[in-house]
Amino acid sequence: MARAIACLTAGLLACCAPKAERDTSLPPSLSFVADFNVAPGTRFDALGDEPLGGISGVAYDASSGNWIALADARSSSRFYELSVVFDGSALHVQPIGLTRLHDGEGKAFPENVLDPEGIAETPWGTLLISTEADSRREPVEQAKLLEFDVRGRFLRRFELPEKFVIEGWPPEKGIRHNLGFESLTVSPDGTKLFVGGEESLLQDGPEATFEHAALCRIIEYSVGDGEITPFAEYAYLLGPVTWPATLNGVELTDVDLDVGLVELVALTETKLLALERDWIRERAGARRGLNRVRIFLVDVSEATDVSGVSSLENGLEHGGEFRPVRKELLLDFDDIVPKLSPEFRRLDNFEAMGLGPVLPDGGRSLLVVSDDNFSERQRSAFFLFSLKAEEK
Repeated sequence: MARAIACLTAGLLACCAPKAERDTSLPPSLSFVADFNVAPGTRFDALGDEPLGGISGVAYDASSGNWIALADARSSSRFYELSVVFDGSALHVQPIGLTRLHDGEGKAFPENVLDPEGIAETPWGTLLISTEADSRREPVEQAKLLEFDVRGRFLRRFELPEKFVIEGWPPEKGIRHNLGFESLTVSPDGTKLFVGGEESLLQDGPEATFEHAALCRIIEYSVGDGEITPFAEYAYLLGPVTWPATLNGVELTDVDLDVGLVELVALTETKLLALERDWIRERAGARRGLNRVRIFLVDVSEATDVSGVSSLENGLEHGGEFRPVRKELLLDFDDIVPKLSPEFRRLDNFEAMGLGPVLPDGGRSLLVVSDDNFSERQRSAFFLFSLKAEEK
């Protein structure tokens, strides 16, 4: 499998490269505005006994002017309501409420049934939540796309294309364990929903490494009349990962790597922002570790619909070729580290991203948040950016 993906990579990278004759518009710009950090173990009166943490998805609620932040919690699944204010010089984040997810009868979901990751608001005012898959044991817990009301009450579960369903034991097809639907976004006009897999499906080839790329899938759903229906699928090229200079001299076999497409934000019906996060760690010795975080501009308008392709690794059966989405790097977080608060100049596990209100400089606010994994060694970090359309 690795050889097949490696052979495809060069051609796919060429497909991903932007071409002037395809799109003459200039990409938007992202500028760092401010950051806010929550230390591990910090408690807030508005949350009672629950900590603020595990934030894996955020959505702006225009009706209240507050943000909804989804906790990646496999027990006591919940989302927070946050006041996020930029006063012109500093960013302030304050939890003001908590809502628990529950079934239609008010009962909490059993532990490990939900592993919430992505959140988005529907045009009709409910919340969509996407989850990971858990295939550590039988019966497996499939990835899900669910709808809840704003009080956390479960409403319904939406259809997933069959190729995403885990089959076999050990699993031979479908979503990899803990690498499911991290990303979820609804287009501004409310007609499209995009759901992204964090990594390649089992049948689509191996995961991304330092040596080769992977192909994960983005599902496009049609949204209308209260219904959400699968419409198309697109291939997204992930990796290969650049070897960090800080680990020069370390053997490849002595490093752990976790790569993923962790969030999408729709700018239009065809253009999205994609958040990628690489976690690289030395297994022994100094056990150095680092997060690499980047935001890309993605265009699906000329990508091949691969919903009819059973395996992207063997995708030549689909007429000989397929074109993945186009990607263009907008921001590497390494470039903003010197601008961060002096005591927090280290990148964490960023997984959440959402568009908010207009900032004083006229740009649209983009909030990017880290998932602290409820760990005492990590933190919830909030980065505020200004997103502006570039003019010629």
